Amino acid sequence: MELEIRDWIHQLNTSERPNSDIIAFHFGLIEKPEGYGMYLIGSKEFDENDDDWACNADFEPKRKYLDLSNTATGGKQWNDILTEVTELLKKYSRSAHFSSSIFSDAVAITTGFDDGDLVRIT
Repeated sequence: MELEIRDWIHQLNTSERPNSDIIAFHFGLIEKPEGYGMYLIGSKEFDENDDDWACNADFEPKRKYLDLSNTATGGKQWNDILTEVTELLKKYSRSAHFSSSIFSDAVAITTGFDDGDLVRIT
């Protein structure tokens, strides 16, 4: 799963440039009949006390969605997926690639399932 997510983020960084008014990003997680997936949105707003800011899709990349392979996620519960994705995104945020990414100036980056609480990455 790490390679899938890293390649997707790399592709986003090389093909997308959100406007400077996008201050927060959300890596949403979804459970699908055939497994799990992720999506990315950017928002002009961020409120650490109200997760509804992540409903503002002011920026949607062309490749907004990523299907996570069943080989990486098969048999895992949603909370295991959330933990793994959170750790992968935190690892990315500490990498040398992050400083030159579209996410580097964000006020906040979060992840989480659509029907749950957001987990703050940065």
